[in-house]
Amino acid sequence: MLKSMPQRAPSLYIHVPFCTSKCGYCAFNSFSGLDSLKDAYVEALIVDLKESLKNTPALSSIFIGGGTPNTLESKHYVRIFHTIATHTIATQNIEITLEANPDLITKEWCQTLKALGANRLSLGVQSFFADKLKFLQREHSQQDIFKALDIAHSCGFDHLSIDLIYNTPLDTPTRLKAECMQANTLPIDHLSAYSLTLEDNTRLVKSTAPSALLNADSTLQNILKNLGFTPYEVSNYAKPYQVQHNLGYWAGARIWAVGLGLWGA
Repeated sequence: MLKSMPQRAPSLYIHVPFCTSKCGYCAFNSFSGLDSLKDAYVEALIVDLKESLKNTPALSSIFIGGGTPNTLESKHYVRIFHTIATHTIATQNIEITLEANPDLITKEWCQTLKALGANRLSLGVQSFFADKLKFLQREHSQQDIFKALDIAHSCGFDHLSIDLIYNTPLDTPTRLKAECMQANTLPIDHLSAYSLTLEDNTRLVKSTAPSALLNADSTLQNILKNLGFTPYEVSNYAKPYQVQHNLGYWAGARIWAVGLGLWGA
């Protein structure tokens, strides 16, 4: 007789659509220049959270993505986390992740989020090369990356991760290896790597030819595997941490999604 898998507690995804600028490759539901709407947006999130969590006894993970979640201030997250705590309970060892941009990381913000229960930070690094950051229309520098990770690490986050973008016209096998080796020196236990996709409604699609780098996916995966990053999902590598929120999608867990333009599963 087949045994059914134990049912996971639901996960919660919260969308923060605000950005300081729109990156050239970004086709996500995000907007710059709308800072005046942050307070009103958080008020709407509170209403959405109360309704979504009404019949949810427990959560296994919380993921706050964007946009750029660290464009919201500490005061906003105090309200958000208070609402979540009031209307549901956390399972033991709940994973609470926030995405963040390196140039907007501050010690005060990290300390507040850590005190509220956040235990994982995912930084949108994308590249360590200045020319590639400029091509991708990112606002941070290499030094911002190191500073942000130092702050987050010193504030006691249990898990730190970075995103990298590859398969751009500026990539070569040598440069990909250099970026992966740089990532390997950082205090991270996870890495996400995304092949550049030129979406129709992005600025880069109008000015960028497809990459001529052959076998970029296998090249990057082999480099990362040799450095001890184990692939466990399409774009994600554990060293050794596997993100529970990601695994929940693959396990068919129920996802409560709140925020602009989202739907749950």
